[in-house]
Amino acid sequence: MKIDRAEMLDTLSNPDKLRNLLNHNQPLKASSSPTDATEQKLSDWLGRLKLLHGVPFNYLVPDMEMLPMESIRFFHCDTTWLSYLADGALSIGRTASSDYTHDEVHLPKLKLFARKSLKSERGKALGHLSIHLNKKESGLLNAEPNKASETITGFLLRSGVVKDWEGMQVAAFGANDVPCQLLRMDHLSPNVLLCMYEGIVNRIRINEHPEVLHFGFEKSETLQKSFRNLANKGVGQEPGTQIDEKVIKPIVLNPRDEKLSYMRAGNTGVIRINKLAAGIKDALNKGVDYKDSFTAAEFALEMVAGAEAVNFIIK
Repeated sequence: MKIDRAEMLDTLSNPDKLRNLLNHNQPLKASSSPTDATEQKLSDWLGRLKLLHGVPFNYLVPDMEMLPMESIRFFHCDTTWLSYLADGALSIGRTASSDYTHDEVHLPKLKLFARKSLKSERGKALGHLSIHLNKKESGLLNAEPNKASETITGFLLRSGVVKDWEGMQVAAFGANDVPCQLLRMDHLSPNVLLCMYEGIVNRIRINEHPEVLHFGFEKSETLQKSFRNLANKGVGQEPGTQIDEKVIKPIVLNPRDEKLSYMRAGNTGVIRINKLAAGIKDALNKGVDYKDSFTAAEFALEMVAGAEAVNFIIK
């Protein structure tokens, strides 16, 4: 078989002729998938790159003053920057004009596969970080990545709670409070958490694990405890519902007058439980005329504290 050298060089330098040669004239479909292992590995690698895997931390946060301790920073990924990031990675070894032609033919397909890999990569490296997701968010990880989008928003959280708040859960919500799909969640250091989501995030909720129930108090300038209904007082006032502070003021554990304090003398931090239980019972009696039994069960209902949650609204 005789090869015309001039025709071959012309084909290699002409994107349209090269597409014809490789049968790449068919328009790309959103459902297209890699056809071999090499394409799959390359698209997975590009998907991880667009999720900033391997990007040095000082590129994300050039100055630590931009992310001081006990701070949270929200961000929106620039799709143009992400494209140039991928192009830069693919440009290694691109020297001759034929390399540019080759890339012009193949890159659209690789870029489509990379967008799909943004979603398919999300659950692969999550590992122990799945504790930060509730069941609903965990289910979204397994959703079929049929729609590819490069609109990515997220946040960086640098705080002691990342390390010390065991089982902390994070959820993100978009328009109409619809949950956003997680793309990446990583501990960049023991106290730095990176989360990236598909779409525009409008609200972030960070909370203790829902099963973390304990006895506790509200803390302002002093320790105090608000009250719950123990008897059914009607709709909206069932047992367990909060009593308005205008009806019964919260009981203060450590007032300035030490004679009224429910704390053991000597600043030991120890609570006098019997005195506190009697004080709660007396306040309920005076405030809402509660005269029924006040056993350990009723005391526990008054003292129980649910999981704390913090909501960040992004405008």
